[in-house]
Formats: sequence, structure tokens, C-alpha cells
Amino acid sequence: MRVLRINSSSVFVALVLMAIILCGCDEHRRYVGKMHHIVVFHSWSDEGDEGETFSKTMDEALEYHRMYATVHHIYLDMASHTPDEIDKTFWDSYADSLKAWKPELILINDDPAMQWMMRGKHDDVFKELPVVFAGVNSPDLEWLQDYMNVTGFVDRLEVPKTCEMITKLTGEKTIIIELDNYPHDRFLRELIKDDLAADSGFIDNSDFHLELGSPEYEEAIKNQTCVMMVSCQNPLLDIEPSRKEKTIKMMKNLMKNAHDYTFLQVKFDVYSNTLQTRGGRPMFTCIREQFNQPDNPRIIGGYFTDLRTQVFDQIQYAAAILEDGQTPDAIPISLHSKEHLIDHNAIAAFNHQESRHLDMLGGLREILVEGWGEEYNIVNTPFYLKNRRYWIVGVVLFIIAFCIVTSWVVKFINKRVTAYREKLTEEMDEALNFRRNILSDADSAVWKFTHNSVQFTSEFAKTHGIKRRMKFSVFEKHIHPDYMKEWNRLKNYRTDLGRRRLRLQIEFQRGSGWHWYDFIYNVTTEASFRWELNGLIISTDEVMTQKQQLMDAVKDAKEVELKEKFLANFRHVLQEPLQTVLRNARKIISGTEQQTEEQQEQYNKELHQGATELIGNIDALVAEVQPIVNTADASSTLGTETTGLI
Repeated sequence: MRVLRINSSSVFVALVLMAIILCGCDEHRRYVGKMHHIVVFHSWSDEGDEGETFSKTMDEALEYHRMYATVHHIYLDMASHTPDEIDKTFWDSYADSLKAWKPELILINDDPAMQWMMRGKHDDVFKELPVVFAGVNSPDLEWLQDYMNVTGFVDRLEVPKTCEMITKLTGEKTIIIELDNYPHDRFLRELIKDDLAADSGFIDNSDFHLELGSPEYEEAIKNQTCVMMVSCQNPLLDIEPSRKEKTIKMMKNLMKNAHDYTFLQVKFDVYSNTLQTRGGRPMFTCIREQFNQPDNPRIIGGYFTDLRTQVFDQIQYAAAILEDGQTPDAIPISLHSKEHLIDHNAIAAFNHQESRHLDMLGGLREILVEGWGEEYNIVNTPFYLKNRRYWIVGVVLFIIAFCIVTSWVVKFINKRVTAYREKLTEEMDEALNFRRNILSDADSAVWKFTHNSVQFTSEFAKTHGIKRRMKFSVFEKHIHPDYMKEWNRLKNYRTDLGRRRLRLQIEFQRGSGWHWYDFIYNVTTEASFRWELNGLIISTDEVMTQKQQLMDAVKDAKEVELKEKFLANFRHVLQEPLQTVLRNARKIISGTEQQTEEQQEQYNKELHQGATELIGNIDALVAEVQPIVNTADASSTLGTETTGLI
């Protein structure tokens, strides 16, 4: 029986691991155990940050706060629709969706949706459920008194700080703000006036007391920045009668030359875009709505709350309400944190456009190059600008790695090239040696055809006592008449493409005897076109001698075979009839007295038959041997004649 021993340290480790696992299981259970339903009302469409970017950021915020929720989005698109249009056209479908989704919490983003909620007749929805707003610049506190279930974050406008940013980056001292005269616009106008009055670095020229371009105006903007709030909907509202004519003149000037001015966006809805859409310069903003839009990058920077901060603040309040059980009236309305943001993509898009105001981007270029990251946060920045040190280190490492890999590749290629060169040199040496061996014999040489002449090497011509270059008509006289067919084929090489080998019998000197030569050549299209052919001439006398010896040996073997066959047939065919004749002859000679006439007649008959058969067999053998004798005689005669030719 085995005893299991467990020491105290093992028990302690096991308990710690179990505790960690149980804690993790509890957290995981808490994270997935409570399913929440949330509806988000957006003031704008799903373009830009409001769409996929917003959803991804909300998923990150929910995960950060360990909440598991189904989120539904409703886009009111209030840049294109008025509140009345939404109530008449879309609210019924929204209400049906809310009944189907059964949300536990509503999130509202930006001023238009917030004002629509509080001023509309939707109390049955927005007063029963907890509501968390965000990105709102100026909530109506009186209305909020009737909504105890509403809380959230205020994104108060910071016009002076944004104007300071514009002046520092572009050097512009004239900034236009477009605001109409609706109640919310008047509220913003008064708020901005108070902020500008509290800062001595700004001039509020909304009443046009300083004429643009006048000496007084130029003197004033030397030390101050001029900010003008104008209305295109009703520019003469609240203007003194004595200044109405001047106001009309200034508004005409602004409308005509809108592309020459720098605009600051403080409001975005269906009413406030008349001058801004005419502007030719990059714009700045105090709100988030049109910032970081790839399809329409008009705004290059501003001072406001970024999307991530806004979403995380909302989910923080949502977690306090849904997870911790706090009521909205117990959670105070707070302020978002703000920061100066610059969109690198918008600057790049603006630089690619034809504009007369590229000089105003000098400060922006300096920021991008020098990297003023402490004061300004540049979004969509390429890695090489945002992390210059890491970029430089990465480039250096890449160069080092590239050099190492390149050197290795070069060495490998050089090694392969060297091996190839050595192999090629070896093959060339082998070919050269082969050629030298071939041409070492005086009866072998290189020849060349050009039009109607043949040319040999000087050594070959000297050895055979011929001219180095001869016309075809002269060279033909040295060729045996039996080989003129082969010579004509060689002479007409242009129609016979390919590698060829022809054998000719030639006598270079009269009376020196006939010799065999092989002409080896390769007819190509280029050679045919240029009327120029090169090849080798090789003596084949030794080959022909060996061939003749082989033919003689074959003939001798056949003659021996015929003799042996003849003797075998002679013995077989003549032996039996000859024995018959001899036997009968002996019988006749030895026993003539005792033989009767009939016996003698029989012996004589058999003797006559045997002699006749013997003569017939002899005639048959002679007839069989006669063709062989005739063939041998013909071969002997041909050999004698050929020997005479050679």
C-alpha cells in the first residue's frame, strides 16, 4: 500500500491557486452574468466618429467597467432635420423600437438631441428611464429641474483658448464665428461675449465698430485678436439703427470674401453653416461634431472634449446607475476634460488642395516637425512623427538588417556566380581542347561558305596543295562523280535547316588517290539569311578502311559458312544413293553364276535407279552452288575495280 505524502508548502500553493481561480470566476461571472440594454441617441448621422469609431470606443468602455450590455443606436441626423420633422416623421418608429428593445438606460449625445428631448413631448420615455447626456455645451438648467432622472457631462465652450490656438498656429488675428439668433444661439452669444470681455487679448467686433482693413482696425489687431460673431439668417437683429447700413456692407464683404477668413465653429446644426461652407481656409472648432471626418476634413484643430473621453465618462455614469444602483439625481452634473487637438489627415488633405493660403500653415508645419506634443495632441499622426525616437531606432535597425541581409545575399550570389564561372570556364576549356584535338590532324579543319565560294584554313590548304579560297565550280572538280548528289545538298544548304553531316569522296591532287571527308555543319535561319555557313571537315579514311575490313570479314565468314553448308549437304545427299549403287554392284559381280535372270534384272534395275538418283543429286548441288559462285565472282571483280579507283 502506497502512502501519499503532502507537505505544507504544496497545500499552501494549492489554496492560493484555488483562491485566484475562484476570484477570477467571480469576476467573470459578474461580467457576463448581468445583461443590460442601452439605447444611444445621436444628434448626427453615423458618418465620421459617430459611426464605427463610436461603437468600438463604447465596447472598450463597457469592457473597462466590466459591463455586459446590448447597445442600440438611433441617429437623429439633426444637421439635416429639424426637431419638428423628427417628431412628425420618425418618432413613431423610434417609440416602437424602444418598446421592443426595453432599454434600462438612455444615453444622449450633443446639444440638438438634448434640446429635442427636453422640449418635445416624450415624457413617457425620457422621464421613466435614467438618462445620461454628454457633449452638451449649454444644458437648460430650468428644464432639467423637471427631469430628476437625467444627469451627465457638460462640454462648456472655451472660445478664448481656441482663439489663442488659432493665432499661435496660423498667425491669424481675425476670427469669424457664425451664430444665428435662435434662443440657443443667443445664449451662446452672451456666453462668448462674457468670456471675451474677461480677456484683454481679444476684441469683440460683433457690432462692427471697427471696419475691416481700416487703419484703426490694423492698429487694434497688432496686440489683440479680433473676434466677430455674425448672423446670416437675421444680421440686423439687435443692431442699432445708426449701424445697420455699415452692418449690411460688412456682411456683404464677408459673404463675398468668405474664402479669405478663418472661421471658428461653435455650433453645428441645420442653420449655422452659411459662411463656413464658403470658407477656403482650414477651420477650427470648439465642439467635436465635424472633427476627424475622413470624407470631409474641413476642420484641422480645436479645443474640445475628444470622443474617447466623452464615451468613457458616459459609461462611468451608466455603470454607477446600472451596476452600483445609484440614482441619477444623486450623481452631479460634471464637466468634461478638454484638450487641444490637431487632425494630421485634415492638414494633409488641405495641403493637397489648390489654395492661396498655404502660408498660414507655417505654424502647423512647425508643430508637425518639431512635435509640440505637450501642448497639442495630434491625432492620425504617422508613426514616424508621433514616435520619432522609435522611428529612428526602427529605421537604423532596418538599415542594419537590410545591410546584413544584402551582404549575405551578395555573398550567396557571388558564390553562385563564381561557381557558374568556374563551370563555364571548365566547359570552355573542354570545348577548346576538343576542338584542338579535332584540328590537330592536318586532314581536319574549319571551312566557311560565302555565297558561291568555300574557304579553308591556311594550314589545311597548304597541306593539300590547294587554294585557301575556291569557287564552287573549281571545288566540284575535286569531288568524285558518285558524290555529286551530296555536294549539291551541301551547296544548297539555305533550304536545309538543322544540324547535318555529309560524306564526300575527294581527290585534292590528281593521281594522289580518292579520300573520304565528313562535312559537319549547322544551318540556322541567320546563316541562311546572311549566306554564310561555318563547319568542320574531318578525314574519314580510317573509318572507311575499318568499314571495308568489316565488310571483307563478313564476306569471308559467309564463304566459310557456304562451304561448310555445301560439304554437309554433299555428304548427306550423295551418301545414300552411292551406297545403293555400290551394294547392288557388289551383288552383281559376286554372285553372277548363282543368280537368276530375274535377280540380275532386279539388281540392274536398282543399280540404274541409284546411279540416276546420284546424278540428279549432283545436278541439284551444282544448281545450288552456282548463284553463290556467281556472286563471289562479281564481288571479286567490283573489289578489283574499286581498288583501281582508290
